[in-house]
Amino acid sequence: MTAKAEMEFAVEVEILGRVRHKNLLGLRGFYAGGDERLIVYDYMPNHSLITHLHGPLAAECLLDWSTRMSIAIGSAEGLAYLHHEASPHIIHRDIKASNVLLDFGFAKLIPDGVTHMTTRVKGTLGYLAPEYAMWGKVSDSCDVYSFGILLLELISAKRPLEKLPGGIKRDIIQWVTPYIQKGAIDHIADPRLKGKFDRSQLKLAVMVAIRCTDANPENRPIMTEVVEWLKGNLAGRRPKQVSYVEDDMDEDDEDDETDDTNDTMESHKLRVERSFDRRNRAANSKAR
Repeated sequence: MTAKAEMEFAVEVEILGRVRHKNLLGLRGFYAGGDERLIVYDYMPNHSLITHLHGPLAAECLLDWSTRMSIAIGSAEGLAYLHHEASPHIIHRDIKASNVLLDFGFAKLIPDGVTHMTTRVKGTLGYLAPEYAMWGKVSDSCDVYSFGILLLELISAKRPLEKLPGGIKRDIIQWVTPYIQKGAIDHIADPRLKGKFDRSQLKLAVMVAIRCTDANPENRPIMTEVVEWLKGNLAGRRPKQVSYVEDDMDEDDEDDETDDTNDTMESHKLRVERSFDRRNRAANSKAR
C-alpha cells in the first residue's frame, strides 16, 4: 500500500470517528494489517434498502408507503449532517440503496469512503451526477443528485439504470420524465404498493427528486432544504420553494397539473438529454 493510500485511510478513520448522527452508522473499529484495510460498522439485521427493493425480500413488499418516506427523510437528514454539520464537511460520493441499512424501517446511511482528501472518481453508475461522471467535478451537489436518484428508486422500486432489449440502457430519469409530463404520477409508485400511498406526498416527493437531479448543479437544492421539503410534505405543509406542486390535486386535476409541470419537466428533460449527448461523445472519444 502506498504512502498516499495509508494517509487517506488514516484520515478517513479519523473523520469517521467523529461522525455522530442517528441516521449514520457509527464507526466501531478498524483493522490495518499488511495490505488489508477494514472499517467496522454496527451490524444491521434488517439488511440494506437494495435487498428490500430488488433482492430476496422484494417480493414480500415489507416497505409500506410511510416506511419509505421515513427512510427518505432519515437518509436526507444523515446526508445533511455530513454536508452542513460535520467538521470538516463531508462529501459522501457513493449514495446508493446498498449503502442505506434498515433497522425496523429506520434508515442508517453508511458513511462509506467519506473523505475530503481524494479527488478520484468513485461511486456507482446510475447514481453519479453528470459533471462528476464526465469531468470528476466533485461537490455537495453531486451527493444531492445521487440522493434524488435514490429517492426515485425508493418511490418506484425501479433500478437507477436498466438494460432494455437490444442492449439499450435507460436511466431512471429517462423512465420517469414521460409520466410527469403526462401528469400520470400514480404510475411512478411501486405497483406492489397496490395504490396504498398518499398521492400528494408522492407527487411532492417526485418533484423534490427532480429538483435534486437537475442537470445543472447550480439549480439543485442543498440537503437541508430537501429535509425541510420532505418533512413538510409528511406533515401536510407545502414547501414554498416547490410551490409549483399542487398538494390538493385530485384525479380530475391531472390535465391542469400537466400544464403546470410540463415547462419545468421539458427544460429538465432537455438538460438531461444534452448531458447524455455529451457523455456519449466523451465515451466515444475515449474509445477512439
